[in-house]
Amino acid sequence: MSDTISARDRQTRRQQRAAALSLTSNLLLVILKVMAGFASHSVSVLAEGLQSTVDVLASALILITVRAAAAPPDRSHPYGHGKFENLASLGQMLLILGTTGYLLRVAWQRWQQPVMPHVDWGMAALGTAVVVNAVVSRRLLHVARETESQALEAEAAHLRSDMLSCIGVLVGLAAVWVTGEPRLDPLVAAVMTMVVVVTAVRLLWNTLRPLVDESLPAEEEARVEAVLKADPRVRSYHRLRTRQAGSHRLMDVHLLLDDHLSFVDAHAITEDVESAVRAVLPNVDVTVHSEPFEEELRHQAEQHE
Repeated sequence: MSDTISARDRQTRRQQRAAALSLTSNLLLVILKVMAGFASHSVSVLAEGLQSTVDVLASALILITVRAAAAPPDRSHPYGHGKFENLASLGQMLLILGTTGYLLRVAWQRWQQPVMPHVDWGMAALGTAVVVNAVVSRRLLHVARETESQALEAEAAHLRSDMLSCIGVLVGLAAVWVTGEPRLDPLVAAVMTMVVVVTAVRLLWNTLRPLVDESLPAEEEARVEAVLKADPRVRSYHRLRTRQAGSHRLMDVHLLLDDHLSFVDAHAITEDVESAVRAVLPNVDVTVHSEPFEEELRHQAEQHE
């Protein structure tokens, strides 16, 4: 038990460090982009800086959420606080869609009223942002996959979308510099923003699935069923139910065991089955209910007569 708690604590600390890294990098990039926006007189660079202020708020939300989701179950939340991660992920995706809407509006304004920007400061700031976001998002995605944190995965996606947005503005600024045509700036930025929208919608769907208590993926349920079928003492099973809350999995199942087993023996089998499930499905809370095989068959037959 202490080993399990220790492993969970280590996982939580890794998630918190990754969230703090994202918050720090986003805060520094906001300052850099806004300063570059004013220095270059580029509306697109300034808009990118304003969009990144949302990134700071989102990163702060993720840091708070990771800590909240790691709290142990209590009376009000007997299944834990894992869905706080899903709610934070939902907030992240909505923020992405909201900021992309703002960027499309700015791009349209720049198309209607072209302004020739000074590209040097803008390109330097956005180039720095691309490199920083690439490094930080890769680190967050690595931690998210190892700790199965949806909140960190959403934050990594958010940083990648910001990186794509920066690349779009960079390409636009470079095209303006080469051709002298200021309308290329908002055009390229709008195209890259639509790429971000498509990614956000896909991630939004993945975020909603745990919030409506959708079952675990088929391959994960198959692992559980393989464990149940492999134990010869389990004569059958039914009412297998699974769901996910953040990085935590929850499942329950009814085992049908031999009618003549003692209570102690039946309990020992359920403990073995729970341990076997945890071995094939990490970070899972297992609840097993044991029933006498023949008696349950009679009960089912009477129920359906």
